[in-house]
Amino acid sequence: MKSLKNKIFLLFVSILLMVQGIAFWTLYDANKNQEDAEINNRLTTGMTIFTELFERRLEYLSAFTEIAAKDHGEKKIFNNNDMRNLLLSLNNHRERINTDLAMAISLDGFITGQLQQRFTNSGLLHTSGEDKNINQIHHGRELGSYFRYPEWLTTKQQSQIYIIDDVLYQVSISPINVSSKNIGWLIFGFEINQNLANEFKSITHLQTDFILKEDGEFFLSASSKQNLKMSKEQKLTLAKSVNQNITPEQYIATYTIISQFKNREFGVYMYSLRENIVSLIEEQWLKLLLLAALTLFASLSGAYLIAASISKPINRLVVHAKEIAAGHFEQKITFTEKNEIGQLANEFNHMQLALAQREDAIIRLANHDLLTDLPNRHRLNEVLSALKDDHFMMVHLNLSRLKDVNATLGYDVGDLVIQTLAIRLQTISEHQHVQLLVHLGADEFILILDSMAINEVSAQVNKELEDVFCFQGISLQLQVRMGIALYPEHTSDVTRLVQMADTALHHTRNSGSLIQVYQPNLDINSVERLNLINDLRQAIPCNQFELHFQPKLCLYSLKVTHVEALVRWTHPTLGMIPPDNFIPIAEKTGQIEGLTRWVFVAALMQCTEWNKLALDINISVNISAENLKESDFYEFVCQMMTIQNIKPQQITLEVTESSVVDDPKSAIKLLGKFKDYGFRISIDDYGTGYSSLAQLKQLPVHELKIDKSFIQRLERDLDDQIIVRSTIDLAHNMGLKVVAEGIEDEFSLLWLAQYNCEFAQGYFISRPKSASELTPWLLNPPKFTHSI
Repeated sequence: MKSLKNKIFLLFVSILLMVQGIAFWTLYDANKNQEDAEINNRLTTGMTIFTELFERRLEYLSAFTEIAAKDHGEKKIFNNNDMRNLLLSLNNHRERINTDLAMAISLDGFITGQLQQRFTNSGLLHTSGEDKNINQIHHGRELGSYFRYPEWLTTKQQSQIYIIDDVLYQVSISPINVSSKNIGWLIFGFEINQNLANEFKSITHLQTDFILKEDGEFFLSASSKQNLKMSKEQKLTLAKSVNQNITPEQYIATYTIISQFKNREFGVYMYSLRENIVSLIEEQWLKLLLLAALTLFASLSGAYLIAASISKPINRLVVHAKEIAAGHFEQKITFTEKNEIGQLANEFNHMQLALAQREDAIIRLANHDLLTDLPNRHRLNEVLSALKDDHFMMVHLNLSRLKDVNATLGYDVGDLVIQTLAIRLQTISEHQHVQLLVHLGADEFILILDSMAINEVSAQVNKELEDVFCFQGISLQLQVRMGIALYPEHTSDVTRLVQMADTALHHTRNSGSLIQVYQPNLDINSVERLNLINDLRQAIPCNQFELHFQPKLCLYSLKVTHVEALVRWTHPTLGMIPPDNFIPIAEKTGQIEGLTRWVFVAALMQCTEWNKLALDINISVNISAENLKESDFYEFVCQMMTIQNIKPQQITLEVTESSVVDDPKSAIKLLGKFKDYGFRISIDDYGTGYSSLAQLKQLPVHELKIDKSFIQRLERDLDDQIIVRSTIDLAHNMGLKVVAEGIEDEFSLLWLAQYNCEFAQGYFISRPKSASELTPWLLNPPKFTHSI
């Protein structure tokens, strides 16, 4: 075997050295010359085609613009200064050849009409809208302004490159003449975009980029769909090099200038990988080499015949090895020879069988849960992808009290409980409506069913869980909670459906119910809410909050002596955000403490400003339940009062009923300290909480603030009148004053005055105002008549 290998080796070496010495240099030199010629021809042809088509496109556009400018109807509409008909006429003209831009300019350079349209599939020289995916036509943002390039209107050059909102248009300008008198101009243009670049690429087979050069800087305006993995920066770097007549070795490229204006230059860059162009030449070279190699056939035939007996079975093994590597384990390989090759073939077959068994096991492990042998999350995603066109129900189940089982009896028993639940749910999965049962992990399962009544699903599950689970004399009643989401009723995104079902399941834990169908109001963890959580942390340091103040009218003196401080958040990108959107977030994320302290300090500072103007105004500040739990909140409030030199009688602290219910003993103690200090204490939103009369009697407060939900329907709801009148009487009997909020009509104001309510607050009196708006109002308030 060794001597045979040496003979084959020496034969090949001698033949190759002889052939390479004779043919290599000749073929190499001819190939290089042909390569250079092909590259030059490709670039020249590509640029010639581009120039011809681009100019033809412009001629087409210019001819159309000139015809539109000569249209008598257009001239008549233009003379009448009728913008609506002018825009309709522009749109009619534009639709004839599907231009992307249409403009009308008056004689004084004023843009009287501008229509823009963006296309996602616009082609080169299209004259029909059948191949376009059109977005809705809209007015251009320059409508009503002066044309930026008035010098274009007086030059004979009809075409220009026009930029609106970083979008480039190839435009044609034509004057509108009436009796040799110019009355304005019409402009129509095609957008220079990726679709145009793609069109040229499909014709020239060269990547096409439109580049804007301004003040020495290069900007990519449009680029053809790339089969090269190039970033925007790489394209601009290539353009700069080509512009300096320096083309990187791995590329072929050329460019031409389309338009120049002042310090702006717009051009097209066409390029490709060198290897894409020379690949055909290399193929030809290989053919020549192959042809030259055929001359060696006589010399190689002897070696081939000698090596064939060895190489043929080895090649068969190589091909079979590739089949195995590709995952094809069905076909075995057989050899009649009993030598080493035959033994190697048998080992291949044994290896193939072992790999097939191992792959089956891996696939099953990838799609099934080890504990329950049910399909897992990966399999669920595959099934959901296949169900996109169906209607189905997703039930997310959670086994109750599993943590107690694990803690009491151990995780082994917990696993046994999960396995038992899986077996019982499998009985349900045999139902004709059930498509899939999935174990997500731990104590969570998912059922996917066809259209089936929710009550029927619940009944089927509960029926299978009726029998208790017994372990070593301990009986456990299995119970599950269910969150349900429907496709496509709740969402058209199957992956989002899992999240919705989980949201509904999570709600059952909070509400104590066993079944919940998804509703949009349950999904509090929206992207917008998550963004607000992050942004809220920076709102105070970035000074994004401000206070507005809503007056309270004293119904005895008919004067405004009290105001309520209300915080407003001006988000840098979202604008004004209502308090109902960010106050709950602040409470749940622990940021309400800092926000309340900021509001309190800002209210004290405003109180100081009003004192300087001799305005004796009491300011109400809302205090949250979390503030009442702070150990140093009382010290902070007292310290700020001392620093600002404000009398405590000028501040009212408003707390809700619910903030007292959480920890009544601590809350009553702290409120008592505030009352002893001299603050006025008010119970806000009275009637919506859960405090009892016995608890209310113990609260150290001065007034009750009736919630607006009882005030806003006073005129038409007798029950609300009874509740409000009873609340006023109750407060007076307990020595408390009453504030009514949410007054939006005169009837409510007169009714409350009739029943001796002390203070009124609402939009009918005044909306919340900033300090700069409210101060003049307080200095010169409107006169309220005694008819109240």
